[in-house]
Amino acid sequence: MKNGQAPTVVVVDDDEVIRYSLQKKLSRLGYNIISLSKAEDALFLLKNDEREIDLIITDIKLRKMDGIELLRHVNVSENPVPTLIITGQGNIEDAIKALRYGALDFIRKPFDMNEVASVVRNILRRRQQHSLENTLGQYIVDDHRTLVIPIDETIADLVAYELTKHLSYAKFCNRSTAENISMALLEALSNAMYHGNLEIPSEVREEQGVKGFHDEIQKRLQDSQYNQRKVTIRYNYTGEYAEYIVEDEGKGFDYKNVADPRDPENFLKNSGRGLFIIQVHMDEVEWDNGGRRIRMRKYKTL
Repeated sequence: MKNGQAPTVVVVDDDEVIRYSLQKKLSRLGYNIISLSKAEDALFLLKNDEREIDLIITDIKLRKMDGIELLRHVNVSENPVPTLIITGQGNIEDAIKALRYGALDFIRKPFDMNEVASVVRNILRRRQQHSLENTLGQYIVDDHRTLVIPIDETIADLVAYELTKHLSYAKFCNRSTAENISMALLEALSNAMYHGNLEIPSEVREEQGVKGFHDEIQKRLQDSQYNQRKVTIRYNYTGEYAEYIVEDEGKGFDYKNVADPRDPENFLKNSGRGLFIIQVHMDEVEWDNGGRRIRMRKYKTL
């Protein structure tokens, strides 16, 4: 996106109601929306339109070319566009495949418009950050850092960006994979802050939705029992792997009984989304210290 210009988002879905709902919500947030019913039209637009496209939101299931095929075409183009997929029950394997092909994130039907808006904002913010960064990453041979941060979503987003921005320039992985690693790290940080330090049960999000979950966050941030807790991040980059160790100061959880978010019964639960992202995008994931610490490792792909 160019400075001073509103981001342009392409919505691809053969369901007119879904297209209209997304267009209405995202337009209110100040984005320029292009609404299309076919993946073929999206490819034509990318190849022939002079407008800069900042994000594509596409359903997996379309009448002719599906969302996965669209994603594959987008990611082999000269200038790949970040892509967010829409999926429903029964499309779990397709969702995993789309994430591995480079989709940044997914929205599950039926979706909460406020959650969609939050995901879109995060993706576009990271895209803007990438457009401003330099290529210092190509000179990094190894990097080891320890950060201790408060319970703050903005700082978590900054940390996820800072600890992944150099990976594509260092020829560790491509830009899409670096974005995926950033997303997984952000999910781990969010879990540490909200479920770990603030001790908010996953069921709150499932039972009360996004608004109820955010209301509970604000309530506990005012409570001295929780709000002084920190999250520690240890980062190790060797050129062969990137490792992220995230530790909270909460009571921990029974990580040995973590439900597999890829199971159809768990896939549609809001509470499993973060673990799904982490497990799909990272090569190694393990917990210790009573569930207060998670170690994630990604190996070089280029």
